[in-house]
Amino acid sequence: MYHILIAEDEQVERTLVRFLLTREFPYVFQLHEAANGKEALEIMKTQKIHILLTDVQMPFISGIDLAKAARELEPDLEILFFSGFDDFEYVQNALLLHAVNYILKPVNPENFCQTITNILERLNSKEIVYAKSKSYYNDSFFDDNPESASKCSTEEFPLRKEEDTGSLPQMLEKISSAVSLGKADLLISLTEDLLLECSDCTAHSPTWVRYTCVSLLQLFMEAIPGQSRCDFEDNADQIYSLRYFTDIRKIVRKYLHLLADRLRQESDGANYAVYQIKQYIHAHYSEDLTLNLLADYVYLSPNYVSTIFTKVTGLSLHRYIKQFRMKKARELLESGNMKVSEISRAVGYPTASYFIKTFQEMYGVTPNSYRANLSILPSTGKEGDEHQQ
Repeated sequence: MYHILIAEDEQVERTLVRFLLTREFPYVFQLHEAANGKEALEIMKTQKIHILLTDVQMPFISGIDLAKAARELEPDLEILFFSGFDDFEYVQNALLLHAVNYILKPVNPENFCQTITNILERLNSKEIVYAKSKSYYNDSFFDDNPESASKCSTEEFPLRKEEDTGSLPQMLEKISSAVSLGKADLLISLTEDLLLECSDCTAHSPTWVRYTCVSLLQLFMEAIPGQSRCDFEDNADQIYSLRYFTDIRKIVRKYLHLLADRLRQESDGANYAVYQIKQYIHAHYSEDLTLNLLADYVYLSPNYVSTIFTKVTGLSLHRYIKQFRMKKARELLESGNMKVSEISRAVGYPTASYFIKTFQEMYGVTPNSYRANLSILPSTGKEGDEHQQ
């Protein structure tokens, strides 16, 4: 996590900058604020700052003098100046200090976010270059085991050209789908694959790894009841501050297994509820069956029953009932001489015309035609029978 200091004497401008950074770059920055140059300098003496955002004109110490002092403390510091239209002389001095850019006030959100993006790219590039050095791996982020560090401490090794954005959305989307489908084993398998990818010290920088793990953590904690925003932020801060990947992986796995256990419990409960509903349908298919009635029968909400029934059976509740009734209607046509109107009522259709229409839509023939052609249509209408078991 990069530390960014906002030195600005106008409260409105500080609030806007803080809002933009929080909204557009979540969990990337640890924010620090100062209302004047003197206060900002005191912060920099006690806290390593990666990016300084400063107004050129401030009380006690100007932005230019602050930047000069800050450069002595942090030679690689990224500096961004805020200035007004009439601050040309200040802007010239800022450029001499190698400030990366300056933003005219009032701050334009689009220009500001693009400038911050450019700064982040430079910071990430510096970290990747450093991560390629042997000295970094003598104190390896990826493992506190000396043998592992030695394995990654070659002078030169291949590094992916675009490591942090390429396949991450696709991998996270697959993991998110596993959560939505309630597939605990698939969730664990996909997550372990991604963690294995993260552990490849020859392919990814610590920045990429931390960002990926925070994204995973957010996905998991949002799906686990009782997890607060504060809980997530505390864990995200740990991920950005922990020294070794092995410790970060422990945090991710902790919430992975909490979520997997939750999904298994939900799956067991959902399977039993669906079993009860199917048994009720099999016993009462001649009666009026509604979603609300079946939800009340298993003491669950209608929306939840609709969702879990489709997830477990692959069919909507309405289609399952219709297929089961049509199967029973076909059996009655095959085994006796009941009138179509009687069969209609027997399988839960008070109106014969609606029953005939539904039967024909499913099997391609009317009930009377089906009965008349039983000798040449012995297997007609098998669609969906496998779902009724």
